[in-house]
Amino acid sequence: MNIALACDNNFAPYAAEVMASVLRNDKNVNFFLLSDDLDKNNSDKLSEMTRQMGGNLKIVYVDKGLFKDFPMPDAGEGVSHIKISTYFRLFLPLLLPSTVEKLIYLDCDIVVRHSLKPLFDEDITDYYLGAVYHTNDAPINNGSFVRLNIPQSQGYFNAGVLLINLEKWRQDGIYEKCMAFLHTDADKIVNHDQDVLNVVCGGNTKLLPCTWNCINGFLYKSFMSKDDRIARIYKEHIDETISDPAVVHFAYRPKPWEIICVHPYRNDFIKCLKMTPYKKVNYKWPTLFELSEYFIKPQFLGYGRFRRGLRKKC
Repeated sequence: MNIALACDNNFAPYAAEVMASVLRNDKNVNFFLLSDDLDKNNSDKLSEMTRQMGGNLKIVYVDKGLFKDFPMPDAGEGVSHIKISTYFRLFLPLLLPSTVEKLIYLDCDIVVRHSLKPLFDEDITDYYLGAVYHTNDAPINNGSFVRLNIPQSQGYFNAGVLLINLEKWRQDGIYEKCMAFLHTDADKIVNHDQDVLNVVCGGNTKLLPCTWNCINGFLYKSFMSKDDRIARIYKEHIDETISDPAVVHFAYRPKPWEIICVHPYRNDFIKCLKMTPYKKVNYKWPTLFELSEYFIKPQFLGYGRFRRGLRKKC
């Protein structure tokens, strides 16, 4: 099984947490970690941890200069924390060996709770991607349907967990199409490479069960009142999914390393982080603006309230 991630030095502990959470469920995993600045101390820690836990790690260094003109907007729902490394996944057909024909891509704000083998075994022979979709009215879409001229019937997926048909990407020039869109339509981009992938691959992406990318929105009380096509599909199994998701994605702030995080699966993340060489969580304290924007307002107004009865620990 092949898995790719991307991080810089600051996110090395969280990349370690993701890999540890994978390896407590699956062994003999081949990890490809894309980075532009990972130092020897972090690379040695990650390599040794992966080896001891039964996996393999290849660190792929990327020239940051290739991305200097890529758009990095910070004015939009859920984008303020994102770094330039988010674009690295667009270069996967070039950066990885041609023998890698299929892989899972994972963001570093994720905890894997069950084996990923059923996800990896999903048949995407005729698709570019497999992905979990947002509901059409999700604020984190940042007006994508109008802004990117995507039909609502197509939907808008989250790029934090992707099952990628890299062989088909190479055959159909997906990298080149992504670069073309970045060149001609950079002014339309808010959600970085997620926007690019939805434009280029969205018409040929397999909708995956939301257990493979259980973002915050599925856990909120407000989800049950949604009634678009995506919500209706996911609501069929939502109680089962959110009570024991395979992959939890802390897609919105506050993140699990922020002291004001009240996510019901935060302790799963912390437990896996303690399995890594980094162990101690350096909790980030909020500014007054962050406290208001990411904690007080969501709780007081109700749009960020989690459903009761979800697991609080592993």
